[in-house]
Amino acid sequence: MISVEEFRESYINEDINAEAVNTSRYPIEVFIDSAVDILQNDYNLVNGMDHCYYEYSRGSKSMRVDAAYLDLPFNTLNLLFADYNQGDEKSVTNSFIIQKTKLLLSFLENALKDHFKNAEQADPAVQLARDIKNNFVSIGKIHLFIISTDHLSTAVKTLSLQDFSFAGRSIPVVLDVLDIEKIYRSKMVGFKKEDIVIKCADYGIHGIPCIKADIETDQYDSYLAIVPGFFLAEIYKKYSEVLLESNVRSFLKFNGGVNKGIRGTILNEKARFFTYNNGISTTAKEIKTEKTDECYVITEFTNLQIINGGQTTATLAATSIKNNADLSGIYVQMKLTVLRDADPELIRSIATYANSQNKVKTADLNSSHPFYVRIEEYSRKVYAPLASGQIVQQLWFFERARGQYEQPLMQMTKKQRDGYKQVRPKAQKFTLTDLAKYANAADMLPHYVSWGGEVNAAHFHNKMIIQWAKDNSVFNELYFKELIGKKILFEHIGTIISDQTWYQERRAYRPQLVAYTFSKLVHLAKEKNLDVNYRMIWDRQSVPECLDSAIASIAELVFNAMYDENRPTSNIETYCKRSECWSTISKLKYTLPEECYNALMSPSEKLVEQVRAKKEQKFDSGIQDEISIFNKGADYWKSCIERGKEQGVLSYSDVKILENAVKYCNFEYTELSSRQVKEIVFVAAKLKENGIQ
Repeated sequence: MISVEEFRESYINEDINAEAVNTSRYPIEVFIDSAVDILQNDYNLVNGMDHCYYEYSRGSKSMRVDAAYLDLPFNTLNLLFADYNQGDEKSVTNSFIIQKTKLLLSFLENALKDHFKNAEQADPAVQLARDIKNNFVSIGKIHLFIISTDHLSTAVKTLSLQDFSFAGRSIPVVLDVLDIEKIYRSKMVGFKKEDIVIKCADYGIHGIPCIKADIETDQYDSYLAIVPGFFLAEIYKKYSEVLLESNVRSFLKFNGGVNKGIRGTILNEKARFFTYNNGISTTAKEIKTEKTDECYVITEFTNLQIINGGQTTATLAATSIKNNADLSGIYVQMKLTVLRDADPELIRSIATYANSQNKVKTADLNSSHPFYVRIEEYSRKVYAPLASGQIVQQLWFFERARGQYEQPLMQMTKKQRDGYKQVRPKAQKFTLTDLAKYANAADMLPHYVSWGGEVNAAHFHNKMIIQWAKDNSVFNELYFKELIGKKILFEHIGTIISDQTWYQERRAYRPQLVAYTFSKLVHLAKEKNLDVNYRMIWDRQSVPECLDSAIASIAELVFNAMYDENRPTSNIETYCKRSECWSTISKLKYTLPEECYNALMSPSEKLVEQVRAKKEQKFDSGIQDEISIFNKGADYWKSCIERGKEQGVLSYSDVKILENAVKYCNFEYTELSSRQVKEIVFVAAKLKENGIQ
């Protein structure tokens, strides 16, 4: 197994510095992105961070911040300091932590004191300062982060900090340090987050009254409970992102978190809150209960997760912070599922059905969808053409589930790791949220991409499942190759932008610039009734040089539009999330140079390739479906017939169709026709919709 020391060297040189060279970025910028990804996806501590480097050194006003995010749905201000040491490993000491937290809190204090009043208003740090001042009353927690390529000293026993006080308000401050040890552990096989234990006694109540449902199953226990509103608000303030399943985090981020109707009921009709509100749905790994004179009460929760009702919980917390609302007398009904076995599929199903009314779904919940499984399969077997100077064919690795790429490396020798990376370079790995980013930028939806990971992926997923139900053969090998072409183009655009003088002077809003430049290029091609030739990019494993000059010019057009002082929304990040931003940029005048046409193709040329690829996919899918039918076995299909008949789900013809599956599994048929396979798959889907599978 790789040691921490070996991992640190590899992480700095290969993950950070090599990526910085490939993308023309500063290493510290790449390190911040890497660390935030770990904080978000491995530790559930943030919903993302935005780069906003600002440093000022002058006595008591000295301050520094490297990244931040004002997360209003969670009433939290996140501030991050990055300590990127490429040299010999050092210790992150108490004095270091105290010094850096002072710099972060000084930025906050100076923002509230109007230090940035006359500064460049388009600067991300200045926009953050303005947003902090305008929304100070809504901030209920300040979460500081120190990220480091060094290790946390064993002499550091506690990370507790005093509350931040300003203008008569006192706000809790919490601190997390992500050192090289924690980064290393997050990559380990079997990595698990620490359990979060919530004790009711810590919030002034003995327990929460509940009734256990008498359900015959060995998978879970179910309870109905009545939860005090103030208890929900307090645990939400403390645990925020950790408390919410990722689907709910995505939904809150997109919808702002606070429901005006719920807030009005809290402030004006709190006696009616219980009858007006639909309640919340939750899961837990474990609970503790006690018997009282009246009933059973829950005294402790382990890994409590809100899977539906995040907006109710968020609004209770926000109203208590912003309006100083008295939540006594407010109660919320709660359905609690205690999972005896943390089966990922069961957890996904519970969350999916509990949130079926929400328009925005998270990507993580749906990573087992056949679409992502198919992309994963292509990424393991479709080797890229040899690029110039290469001697080994390589794969573009789709990481469908967290850790698929990194965890095998942790168990290998150096020689094995070198061989693994030679075929699967880290730069050619991409995740579900990356996939959605490339696809939506190519579909001219840069305002969706600007929302970031989960929300953008949710938009992509909702489009994808509609197309999958209509005709999934469009997601074929050609689709995969074109997807990689989009990835190559997306990252090439980012490299070109990073090299431009006008960008280097500000170095801000890079993700939005890349997405909008990509979409604008596609839009300009569409105006000529042409498409970007992603298959050509796949074949070359690079972007034709004929596009470079146009990309640079388009990017500058986008940059100027984003920074236009007459834009309808002052905050650039917020502006980029709105469709009106894309509407404005899509109308900007620019003529593609003739040499660009060498990298474009006509719709008729594209159609020929698509038709052929769809036919091949339908043939491959038919074979896979036939194998799946056989592997399920005769007993499975007999059980489906019995249950389907008992529950009135199957018609006479449906039964006959499934009997063909039984005969095939019993070798009475040597093969199934393509029509029989389609019919069996159709009836199986019908059964699944009715809960029979």
